[in-house]
Amino acid sequence: MPDDVSLLLFEVSWEGEPIVWLPLEFLHDGLPRMRLRARWSPPPPVVARAHTAPASFEEALVGMLRSPNIASGEEKARHYDHEVKGLTVVKPFVGVKEDLPSDAAVFLIDHGSTEGFVLSEGINPFYSELDTRWMTASVIDEAVRRAVGTGARLDRMAGLDNYCWPDPIVSEANPDGEHKLAQLVRSTQALSEFCRAYGVPCISGKDSMKNDSTMGGVRISIPPTLLFSVIARIDDVRRAVTMDVKTSGARVYVLGVTRDELGGSEYFRWRGIRGAGEVPRVDASETIPLYRKVQEAIAREWLESCHSPAMGGIGVALAKASMGGELGVSIDLDRDPGLRGLATETALFSESNGRFVVTVSPGCAEAFEAHMAGVAWACVGEVTTGRRVRIRHGGATRIDLGVEELKAVWKGTFDGI
Repeated sequence: MPDDVSLLLFEVSWEGEPIVWLPLEFLHDGLPRMRLRARWSPPPPVVARAHTAPASFEEALVGMLRSPNIASGEEKARHYDHEVKGLTVVKPFVGVKEDLPSDAAVFLIDHGSTEGFVLSEGINPFYSELDTRWMTASVIDEAVRRAVGTGARLDRMAGLDNYCWPDPIVSEANPDGEHKLAQLVRSTQALSEFCRAYGVPCISGKDSMKNDSTMGGVRISIPPTLLFSVIARIDDVRRAVTMDVKTSGARVYVLGVTRDELGGSEYFRWRGIRGAGEVPRVDASETIPLYRKVQEAIAREWLESCHSPAMGGIGVALAKASMGGELGVSIDLDRDPGLRGLATETALFSESNGRFVVTVSPGCAEAFEAHMAGVAWACVGEVTTGRRVRIRHGGATRIDLGVEELKAVWKGTFDGI
């Protein structure tokens, strides 16, 4: 081999005619490495101003179910064929009428086997306004939690990171490029940290940068966004669990810790509040022991349903689980010591990570509660035949709405669009 690499060529010909002739030196080193500077600064403190409080928490719940981020997208989603070789066990829509979005999908490996795969995802660009580090941690946790809550093994997971980012290179047209690059650095650092913490290697990914445009002389940039997907093994697809409540009389539990983390939440957006509050964080030392407990509870077939609260928090999660099963719930959040001391808007709508809403039959409740020792859990109510979502907090009934009424609102946002 020649000592001078510039003498080595990459040559391609077609029908005897050369069409490519490039020095390997250019192929390997022809594009100079970019040296960019990132400059991070947290968002400035929000000047306190009066925000109109909802007339009732019922109004807030209805308003959020109607919002485009939570409302049903079933009509559009049904345009796509989600079935592959007839191997789908838990489909994208579940519930009595198969019209509520599942936390995850479950597929058989092949016909004749009970082993399968779980596919889930997490995305929430709204947290990026406050901190892309915790946005990234949150979507990783959401994807992992949704998979575990459907029956996946925590120790057999892999991830895919799909970045969609505004232009991170500073220029005259993009004066805040250094900040956008710093947001990207914080996100990728969190990606490494929390994938390692959860033991979820990234086996693929995609980066789409410079998602900006100028319209009418105004530069528009998308919010920094990471879609994180998880594929995981499930040992027996017959034990997969879905998010919809199943039987009246089943006990309803909230698992995990709720904190005052309304920053970037659907509730704050509905109220018109931006840039305020604490963005949800992730403590893997707290969540992993809980996820292992949930995985084992599903393996022992103790859970009738399992739902991972996300946008809209526990209030929206309870409503969606009830809509899916077309049964009611009677809930007293004061039965959870961690929720008792919070403001009602926080108890209902905080989007803290690491939580589940599950239902357990009375016959399994004692064994389930003993199994959950050492992690945060509380029995907060039961499933009812009344077809109403009733939620108490702070010694008063805060929400009392019919399941059909909630479902009509949730399905109405995109009607005719």
